[in-house]
Amino acid sequence: MVVAEKLEMEAGLRRPTIKDVASVAGVSVTTVSHALNDKGRVDDGTRQRIKDIAIELGYSANPRARALRTGGGRTIGLITGLEADQSPDRDSRFDWYMRTAFAGAAEALRLGYALVLMPPSDQQAWVRELTVDGVLVIDPEPEGELVPQLLGRNLPVVVIGGQIDLPGVATVALDRRSAVAEVLKHFARRGRRRPAIVIDDSRRQMTVGTAEAYRASCAEPLVEIADTAQGRSAGGAAAMMRLLEADPLLDAIYAPLDSIAVGCVSAIADSGRDVEVVTAEGLVAQAYGLCGVDTRREDQAAEAAKMLIDQIETGVSPRSRVLTAGLVER
Repeated sequence: MVVAEKLEMEAGLRRPTIKDVASVAGVSVTTVSHALNDKGRVDDGTRQRIKDIAIELGYSANPRARALRTGGGRTIGLITGLEADQSPDRDSRFDWYMRTAFAGAAEALRLGYALVLMPPSDQQAWVRELTVDGVLVIDPEPEGELVPQLLGRNLPVVVIGGQIDLPGVATVALDRRSAVAEVLKHFARRGRRRPAIVIDDSRRQMTVGTAEAYRASCAEPLVEIADTAQGRSAGGAAAMMRLLEADPLLDAIYAPLDSIAVGCVSAIADSGRDVEVVTAEGLVAQAYGLCGVDTRREDQAAEAAKMLIDQIETGVSPRSRVLTAGLVER
């Protein structure tokens, strides 16, 4: 019977439907839907028989129809909590954003979902019309409106790279203390005795958290804030020049943002001083031969995608995770 139905559909070049599966199985369309989605009260034997028939017929759910039912269609969105960046440091931003996107997309695809990149601008407009099953948000502002708006749409949300104190929102983040510890241990091994940190002037959780961890780890912390109005590289260079002029013993810099690190390297080269720079691992660290902090960005993205999809399918918010940083020596 299954073979006959299959040949009939192949001859007519017709896509098999859920009704075809129900007809062959001798059950209702609802029972087929429940069996294929592992829902409802269907005994194990019947459920497996229906799945076998669906495979024989070559049936798979119509993604458009499923999207109409669920409002999503087995898709998750990825959005950065930051506004669109118009500075000249886009290459660096593109590197870390796409590393996050590729890792998240690979894990989502493995679990049967597609990942959609959402624009960082005009968020008010697209949040109201968004048709996905859930959203990954990168480093949102803790007091911002983006995550509450998504929750107001009853969309599951998992945050990457930050913390947010909202019920039902899980996070995957890097332990900033471990990152600072790796950097300071590296400087000590290299004989560097007077380190400083250069951060940008944003309120990003990565920036604030790293600066706090650095202050807590150093007896005499040197923290310089880069004015990024003209771009992060230019801001990093100006901040580095201020540090060099103020402290003749300065011999090491941790610049968590690699675009800031580029400016630091340039200013150090102009000064002729021997100052080592460590930044986040990525294209910039590789290009300049700098030691890089492994922020586990791909691991964060993959874990967050897995957690989000689990929440979508079970309705249960997962537990948050904190990953430990590493260091790539060069």
